[in-house]
Amino acid sequence: MSWMYFVGATYCIAALFLLAMTYLEGLQAHAPWNVYRVAGIVICIFWPVLIFYLMFKIVTKGKIPQG
Repeated sequence: MSWMYFVGATYCIAALFLLAMTYLEGLQAHAPWNVYRVAGIVICIFWPVLIFYLMFKIVTKGKIPQG
């Protein structure tokens, strides 16, 4: 099994978990389906990329970049 399968599966699990939590939060708050709610759900799919970027930087440089 390739390491890409592991990375892809981890990404999908993280994105689906965040998507479900955001959706359930909107249901609990009885929030209307407006631009902000849709944008929040879309962002849940893409923001785990930041986690993988930081992990890559930590592994390659040994520390978190300061900017």
